Amino acid sequence: MNTAEFYKSLNIVPTFKEVSNPKLYTPLPDNWHLALADIRGSTDAIRMGKYKEVNMAGASLIAALNNFYDQENLLPHLFGGDGSLIALPNQKIDEAKGILAFCKNAVKNAYDLEMAAGIVSMKELREAGHDIGIARLRLSDFIDQTIFWGSGVTYAEELIKKENRLEKTEPIEADFSGLECRWSQVPSGKDEVAAYLIQTYEKNNAESAEIYERCFAKIAEIFGDEKDYHPIRKDALKMTVNPLLLGVEWKLRTQPPTLIKKLKHFGRMMLQLLTGLYLMKFKKKTNSTNWGDYKPDLIQHADYKKFGNGLRFMASGTIQQRMKMIQFLDEEFSKRNLVYGVHSSFEAMITCYVRSYQSYHIHFVDGSDGGYAKASQELKNRLLQLKMS
Repeated sequence: MNTAEFYKSLNIVPTFKEVSNPKLYTPLPDNWHLALADIRGSTDAIRMGKYKEVNMAGASLIAALNNFYDQENLLPHLFGGDGSLIALPNQKIDEAKGILAFCKNAVKNAYDLEMAAGIVSMKELREAGHDIGIARLRLSDFIDQTIFWGSGVTYAEELIKKENRLEKTEPIEADFSGLECRWSQVPSGKDEVAAYLIQTYEKNNAESAEIYERCFAKIAEIFGDEKDYHPIRKDALKMTVNPLLLGVEWKLRTQPPTLIKKLKHFGRMMLQLLTGLYLMKFKKKTNSTNWGDYKPDLIQHADYKKFGNGLRFMASGTIQQRMKMIQFLDEEFSKRNLVYGVHSSFEAMITCYVRSYQSYHIHFVDGSDGGYAKASQELKNRLLQLKMS
């Protein structure tokens, strides 16, 4: 079965609350691999105001490897704020390692951030007693988002943090086309936008599914329907003209830097920005794009809820709603059912991967001051607490 056939064979999960059913997931084939990246010291970088750079760096390998493999559908991937993973077919793995090495260098040169990166085979994960299954969460008629079940996600992340799997790997220049960050930060419209990470603790599949179902019931009780806590609102979407924010894209997309490359990308970026402002404002139609659809599609294609060996979502809400959710999570934590992390921000932040401005684009959402990265640190602290007790 080739990559396209395998992707099309995956189960489609129509709603987010159904991602907790392990029977819907298809095991990744033994000969597939996971490419992963994690920004070292992301919490300190965010404290210094580099939260947009951290997100851009985390999404870099999703763009680079999708552009390299150039499949009809996006390769299965998971964005985690300060890192990401992407599943690769058993093709051109040595070249993929070279692209990861380039991403690592590009992130260092552009943002002075250290990236841990590497590739782990599914065979290695299964031999170590870990597995990964995947399914497709339907976002719209045009695009799906991959969801991941299994401890192999967390185990692979830990492996690439501990081991230098790219030692002596010769970098191969990556194509970051489509990786954009041209939107201003999006205010909540309520009190805040909070990042939630929830992971069951030492449970089998059936037990985990039951715990996640309780979590979904509590989310619905506290926050309402998905549209009620969606962190992105159409009336709050504003394209940025802030040169510091636009510079985050410009610095990475022009690696390795040359004067001609910098000038070309700056000119292209400003032309696209000004053109986009006009076309979206007046909902113009061009030969390839109905610009009146772009903002509604962006909201549909927002990657604000996901599953990757645990529940991960951004929620726009009130402080009172967050406190109620934390009270529930604390009760489950005290019973050793789960570990969790929560971090609130005033605004959401969007990093985009655009293959086509007409429908084929996905948008990674995080808190404006490091939502997922800080929530992840909380989760790790609670995990350590359970292991030591």
